[in-house]
Parts: sequence; C-alpha cells; structure tokens
Amino acid sequence: MSSGVRFTERPPRVIAALHLPPGPGSCHPQALSVAALVDYALEQAGMAVEAGVPALYVQELGDAPWGPRIHPHTVAVLSVVGAALRRAYPELMVGVCTLGPGAREPLAAALAMEGQFVRLKVYVGAMVHLEGVVQGCAEEAIAYRARLGADHLAILADVYDRSGRPLGALPLAQAARQAATFGRADGLVLTGPDLESSLAMLDRVRAAGVGVPLYLGGGATAENVAQALRHAHGVIVGTAFKAQGGWTREGLAAPWDRARIQAFMDAVADAG
Repeated sequence: MSSGVRFTERPPRVIAALHLPPGPGSCHPQALSVAALVDYALEQAGMAVEAGVPALYVQELGDAPWGPRIHPHTVAVLSVVGAALRRAYPELMVGVCTLGPGAREPLAAALAMEGQFVRLKVYVGAMVHLEGVVQGCAEEAIAYRARLGADHLAILADVYDRSGRPLGALPLAQAARQAATFGRADGLVLTGPDLESSLAMLDRVRAAGVGVPLYLGGGATAENVAQALRHAHGVIVGTAFKAQGGWTREGLAAPWDRARIQAFMDAVADAG
C-alpha cells in the first residue's frame, strides 16, 4: 500500500499532468532511455513540488500514436518513473493516466509505484476516440483493483472526455451519476471544448449531487483558475505550465516552465 495521505481523504485542488517524452517501444526517432525519462520526470516534478503542486500523474504522451491496447513496455516505464518520483518526493501524490484504453494496466502501474490514484478516460458507456471505438472499463477497474487489494488507489473517471465523441450519449448529469454510482468512481473529470462549456458542464453535474469531487480536465490557466475553482473542487493542468502550449508537436513536447508553474500556484493560493 502506498505511503502518505489517501486521495479520498484529501482530494487535491491541483493535479499536474506530466507528459513524458517518447520512450522505449514508441518507435519514435527521438525516443529516450528509461534512465533519461526518469531524469526528465524528476526535474519537472521538482519544479512542481517547489511551487506547491500537491499531486501529479505521469502519462506517455510522447509515445503517440497509441493504439487500442496498452503495451507491456508502457506499464514498465510508467512504473519505474512513478517509483522514482515517489522516492524523491514522498509528499507528492502520484498517479497514472495512460493514453491507451483500459483499467488493469494503469492500476498495475500505480500499485507498483506506490501511487495514490489513476485517471481513466472512458469509464462508462462507449466513445469514438482517435484509436477507434473505446468501451467503458468500470467493471474491469473495480474488479481488478479488488484483485490487487488496492482499494487505496482512487479512480478519477472522465465523463465525455473532449478527445472523443460518445456513442449513444446519455444526458450529462445522468452519465456522471452512472460513473459515480454504477462505476463507483472516486472523482469525476469534466472537460468541454472551451472553458465556458466546461464550467457549464461542471455546474450541471454539481447540481445533480453525485457525491464525489469534480475536476476541470483542461483549460485552466493562471488567469482563470480562480474562476474554475468556484465551479469545481480542483483542476487538472498541463499546458498552462508550459512556455509553449497548443496541440502541436512542439507544444506537446515542451517541458514545464518554473515561472509559469509558480504563477499558476500563486493564483490558486489567491483564490482561497
């Protein structure tokens, strides 16, 4: 079992998405070794911890394109990187979010690194994603977590993740309730195409009283995070930490910037 405070005991207000460069098995010409990925992650996380970021998850974004299953080497790399972060920064909540669909692999990696949570992108229903049709993994997640004896691993479930389109979409509040009740998720992540849409989604789900923390999944910046935190318990942030953002190769590969991290966390503190 992981050390430190459980996610469900103290849900963080900020979760940083640490996008790793391409690694072994990615078929990328600039793929890094596992040791180099560890060094990169430790450097990035060090800036986040220094600024007061309470939680982060690791994700193999540099391995794009990804397919309909999560590879064994992905689980191995994320486990090694996450374990290094846990040793170096024991006060930091660490989790896993894989790009490929499924629940067993991210849960296994989170257990191996002694992490505290996973983010699962398609939890109930089905969605059309870049890799095709992805089925919800709620039953797989709850059953495999129990098999691992890892109830301390919190599950953050996306509801209609913006990177795909739902098949047979239920009304938003109903889909959120299904994720929290049928799926027994410990928190929900909502993200629309823009900030205004995301905040409206959060308000509709909050009004439905699903009983778990709600997170804004994207779009938070130092300029708008105070507004976001009036609608959600917390935010997931990645791009706002980078000097160069945007959905481009350069933006996705850009590292975090110390000054931007500090400005964001200062804005969170000012929000109260």
